[in-house]
Amino acid sequence: MNSFRTMGGSLARLTLGAALLALATAAQAAVEKGTARVVSVHGTAEVSLDGSTWAPLKKGENLREGAFVRTSGSAAADLDLGRNGAALRVMPNSTVSFSALSFEETGVETIVNTQIDLRQGRVLGHVQKLSSASKYEVKAPKASATVRGTRYDMSAEGKLVVAEGSVVVVAVREDGSAITRVVNASETFSPVSGLVTPATESDLADIGGSASSVSGIVALPPLQSPVHDSATLIDRVILPTDVYISRSQPIDAAAGAGGGTTTGEE
Repeated sequence: MNSFRTMGGSLARLTLGAALLALATAAQAAVEKGTARVVSVHGTAEVSLDGSTWAPLKKGENLREGAFVRTSGSAAADLDLGRNGAALRVMPNSTVSFSALSFEETGVETIVNTQIDLRQGRVLGHVQKLSSASKYEVKAPKASATVRGTRYDMSAEGKLVVAEGSVVVVAVREDGSAITRVVNASETFSPVSGLVTPATESDLADIGGSASSVSGIVALPPLQSPVHDSATLIDRVILPTDVYISRSQPIDAAAGAGGGTTTGEE
């Protein structure tokens, strides 16, 4: 009788162990690698898989974790990160890399892990609201920003502008001390002063999609997530209802900004 009990206990432990192993395996298999699809290229931009060998960046390419993107002084590139945070614009004279680009479908929510290394220049982002377990970070040499769902503009020097939502930024000052600030909608963070102040219209212009302040680019289209139209096999852009329009220019001029843009790739 004792032998049967012992055998039954062993079988139960084996069954439990197998079940836990199966759950762990399933959880691990649920983590998928994301991609950054190149939506458009304005001017000259390049891509690298190792940070040393570069090739022209082309519209339609799917970039994966570990990829580098750099733009010339009069160029910009729009990327669609999909589940990993929607739209990202790499501004002129910038270099970024994707140190993490993955997501996990739990059946209840999508947990993303997006880590963008901003090595030089600026990036603009339009991030959809993420789950509480998700991570979306932009890391610069002396600052990092944690995003939940917002439109933001961040430079490699650590300056941060937020158009909507809120972003938590951690910056390292000249004396080596770290400061943490919450930057809300229509606010900007200065890494020099360590202060959060109201954003100016000039600060918010590029995030809102009005005429670019960058020399060489007359106007870039609003930073949006492209929607692929399977019927016509073309990309069409859905404009949001809350696009920021600068009061310094006519509304119809801002609405038509995207029409005059030329891209380096067709």
